[in-house]
Amino acid sequence: MTTLATILDTGLGWLYDTVQPDDAHASHHGIVLHLPDANRCYGFCPSGYRSRTVVIVDVARVEWIDNGPNALQTPANPIEKGELDALAEELRSRGYDVGDTWNGHPGVTGSVGLVRPAHPSLVAAVDRYRRGCTAHPNRSVFCDCDHWRAEGARIIRPQRPATV
Repeated sequence: MTTLATILDTGLGWLYDTVQPDDAHASHHGIVLHLPDANRCYGFCPSGYRSRTVVIVDVARVEWIDNGPNALQTPANPIEKGELDALAEELRSRGYDVGDTWNGHPGVTGSVGLVRPAHPSLVAAVDRYRRGCTAHPNRSVFCDCDHWRAEGARIIRPQRPATV
């Protein structure tokens, strides 16, 4: 069984300890690791809101409450009260300074902005992504040529989280 600890070890290791090739690009969205037993997905974003490194928690399978005609649906299984604060505290206990948090209960996603930037080689890979395809600059990040796909395929992703 995968645990939150193994998810965080894997994701934070990718953000901070994995050297990326200087000829690869990585989306600013980063990676997502799943914790099925908790109905959660955790994202590790190297350059998110306000250029911060961000750890994101999402409800993996949202169940919706139908509030009737002309009313918005609401999640039946949102991020729990205190869940985002607990994630931020877990990151602090691992030595990561938290700059801020946003979203969370009663929504289905929450984010923790970390103060420390991601590994410089990962930040450079995100910059290369944002630069777009050099073979077809007019296509930006939406190019589907062999050159652009190969550059994206060279990014080093973490191994699947270890199970306990």
